[in-house]
Amino acid sequence: MLDLLTRWKLLLPTADASSPMPMALKESLSREELAGLSYVFWGRSFVLGLLAIWIGFTLPIDRSSLYLSAIGVFLLFGAAPYLLARRGVGGTAMIATFLLLDAAVLSYLLIVPNPYNLEGWSPQLNLRAPGFLYLGVFLVAMALSYKPALVVWAGIATIATWSAGYLWVLSLPETLFFSSRQVLDKGLGIDEVLNTILDPNAVGLARLTNQIVFLVLVTAILTLTVWRSRRLVRKQVAAEAQRLSLSRYFSPNIVRELSSNESALQRPKVQPAAVLFADIVGFTTISERLDPKSLVDLLRGFHGRMAQAALAHDGTVDKYIGDAIMVHFGTPHRKVDDPVRALACARDMMAEVKRWNAERENANESPIRVGIGVHYGEVIVGNIGDERRLEYTVLGDTVNVASRLEHLTREVGAQLVVSQELIAAARSCGIEPNTILPDLRHDESRSVSGRRKPVEVWSAGSLIDDN
Repeated sequence: MLDLLTRWKLLLPTADASSPMPMALKESLSREELAGLSYVFWGRSFVLGLLAIWIGFTLPIDRSSLYLSAIGVFLLFGAAPYLLARRGVGGTAMIATFLLLDAAVLSYLLIVPNPYNLEGWSPQLNLRAPGFLYLGVFLVAMALSYKPALVVWAGIATIATWSAGYLWVLSLPETLFFSSRQVLDKGLGIDEVLNTILDPNAVGLARLTNQIVFLVLVTAILTLTVWRSRRLVRKQVAAEAQRLSLSRYFSPNIVRELSSNESALQRPKVQPAAVLFADIVGFTTISERLDPKSLVDLLRGFHGRMAQAALAHDGTVDKYIGDAIMVHFGTPHRKVDDPVRALACARDMMAEVKRWNAERENANESPIRVGIGVHYGEVIVGNIGDERRLEYTVLGDTVNVASRLEHLTREVGAQLVVSQELIAAARSCGIEPNTILPDLRHDESRSVSGRRKPVEVWSAGSLIDDN
């Protein structure tokens, strides 16, 4: 037999690659992408600040001016797309353009200038310096953007600009180009090989090949990491969307139970619980003078207010029965203060009806009278129905008595009628019911339909029956 969660998963939309992206998922990813640009901007600003301090302490001003100017350019390149994205201007193409400029300027700085201001230092020697590692840092920082496409583009831009600079050096007339195969095929000794490799103008193809392989691998790993992170966000947002959708049909405590333990609700069990029924008095007369839209608005207003009061006390909204609502306390798991919370919920429902009637009076609408019945006792808790439709509910004599107590409000003329069993259960929790409802009063025993023995009841509030 399918459990409730599995059945609803079949009905709720999922966020797979073939289905349209839900709006909530788009908004979540957009927020993450904007936050990623923020991380990239502030992260690079922090790193550039540290580099500026390091350069200021280690290089004289005549040699540091170029690099400090370059740091300013990088700050500008980083700030422009971030600020434009925050204002909703531009898009991926704009960010990609600045990334290309970033990679081009960085490659230029690593290859062309003379970093040591030494006579005879050449771009060929720059290719052997460890500055290439800064390209890796630039590429790794793009993982914070949270966009796989930007990571891939940053990798392409880095490889293209660095390769272009490398090829420019190869085109210089003084460059001595060699490959590993050429050196090995000549059969040179160790001294000749070292002389070739260590020549200030020598540029080897193997170095470029290894660097490109390094950039390709880093790009691939980072892209996979960002893509996987986005998949996790998709799953989390889809799961949250399912929880929200389930919450429209089940109480939050039931949704939590379904999410954490799908099979827990399948096994019916007997346990004590407080059951509450609340119903609009004289609804038949009211519905006769209302058009369909006004009638639906009235029911939604009633159900919404009563459900809010129930959920505020961790009650389970079982169902809406026309103009009535059924709530139980102690499901799916029993708590010591179930009867106390049920009584407090009834109090808040009465107070909410009073506030609602004040609003209706200001709108020149007729007041609404609500009868509430609460009983405490053993119930059968679990799923009922067949494999095509399941319903999580409570059954038993306690439910029937609670429903009869709600109908008894007309006879008693009270807004609330509760059983002696509920009062006793509340007192067993160390709570005197009158501290919750000061006007709660003991009534005489009443006969209820379907029961041979009278039920000892308590009542509160005043109710005028329009029937």
